[in-house]
Amino acid sequence: MSVSTDLPRSIPPAAGEVSSRTRTALFRRRSPRHGSPPPHSRRRAGDLAALIAGLGAGAVVGSAWILTSAGLDVAGGPATMAGTLTAMLGTYLSLVLIFVVARIPWLEREIGQDRLIAFHRRLAPFVVVLITGHVFFTTLGYAQSMSTGWWPQFTSLVFDYPWMVPATVAFALMVVLSVASIRRARSKVRYETWWVGHLYLYLAVALGFGHQLALGSLFADAPWLRLSWIALYLALAVTVVLNRVLLPLLRHRRYRLRVAAVVPDSDGVVNVYFTGNGIERIPVVGGQFFEWRFGTRHWWWQAHPYSLSAAPDGRSLRITVKNLGDQSGDLATELKVGTPVLAEGPYGAFTADRVRPGAPVVALAAGVGVAPVLALLQSLPSGHEVTLIYRVVDFTEGSIPLRAEVETEAARCGWTLHYLTGEISTCRIDDRALLAMAPQLAEAEIFACGPAGFLDRIEAAALQAGAAKERFHHELFVF
Repeated sequence: MSVSTDLPRSIPPAAGEVSSRTRTALFRRRSPRHGSPPPHSRRRAGDLAALIAGLGAGAVVGSAWILTSAGLDVAGGPATMAGTLTAMLGTYLSLVLIFVVARIPWLEREIGQDRLIAFHRRLAPFVVVLITGHVFFTTLGYAQSMSTGWWPQFTSLVFDYPWMVPATVAFALMVVLSVASIRRARSKVRYETWWVGHLYLYLAVALGFGHQLALGSLFADAPWLRLSWIALYLALAVTVVLNRVLLPLLRHRRYRLRVAAVVPDSDGVVNVYFTGNGIERIPVVGGQFFEWRFGTRHWWWQAHPYSLSAAPDGRSLRITVKNLGDQSGDLATELKVGTPVLAEGPYGAFTADRVRPGAPVVALAAGVGVAPVLALLQSLPSGHEVTLIYRVVDFTEGSIPLRAEVETEAARCGWTLHYLTGEISTCRIDDRALLAMAPQLAEAEIFACGPAGFLDRIEAAALQAGAAKERFHHELFVF
């Protein structure tokens, strides 16, 4: 469907209104050091990270090749060598999998968590294929050297060699996690189930580590490689514990965040407000998010990602949560004022610092995806022409998240507001529709937030309309 006729097709800037500030003085843009870098800096950061990871992979494969090439002439030698190479590269890449989601502030700030997670997902199948190749080729090489069948040799390896049962368990865990991460399967599980399941990746890597040290012939023949491998694992363990455990605990001790209010917003949507000690010193800007862990008997062990839905004002933080059937559905009734909160973050590069001075801004949101978009727009400095396109299902009373605040802010700050109605699969999202609502689209910084189907259609339409890909910034609502 096109823009709804139940409300004005747009809310234009008031005649003569000057938007010199966003909302109030409390929403002034903070120093860029708290936000995200410009696109060219993000590309350099991504290129640097990829270069370092690639050099590491090359060093691992090169070392393994040199140390195993002498055995090519013996029976089963080529297969055994292939098993060793796939094991080393697959294990190294499994460490990279963990590293990119270790919540490292530099990576999160420079690249953005959504892109890190996307890379994590693209890389994971290669890890499983490589480890599967290791199992197949190593068994084949041993079978050829012993002149026996593949299956008898496989069972002998599993049950007769030290650390092979744990290694088999580790391999099975990786396969199960890989299957569970397929989009269709992932959409059918609760967030908590997915989150707990992925903790088993750490167990799989740990079990594989013991297997490598116990049976890896490379490490027996090259003590320097053994020490380097141990150092790599230790460095990763320290990184994970520091960024995912110690830093959140230290920040909690400093800020003492707690629930200040739980306020219903619209159907199935609730606003949660937080206060704390020195909350104005938390280095967060509109558009970013935290992993929230609520200190209750049932929720203390699980962390959920929720974006801020209002620019920080120095007094409180706010999130807006839609009932998706997991913890989010119980916040309105179960979360009590005064509940302590451990907030891991802030994360995300969906921030106003990515906007060029004076450039027009076009923001697009679907449903509760308006939350980070609203916080981001409230953080914009003056001097930007803003168009907000808000996709809603319909205009049933109480069905639109943050509707009153969005319309108030649009009128106050001089934004042009358009509503796009209908289901994502049926509403009109193409280049002509976008240009009709935002004629400045080709020159604008574009921010979009919502589910994958919405973002895919918006990006395709924006690029077709002449927008530059590096000016399209998105926040994907998916785990």
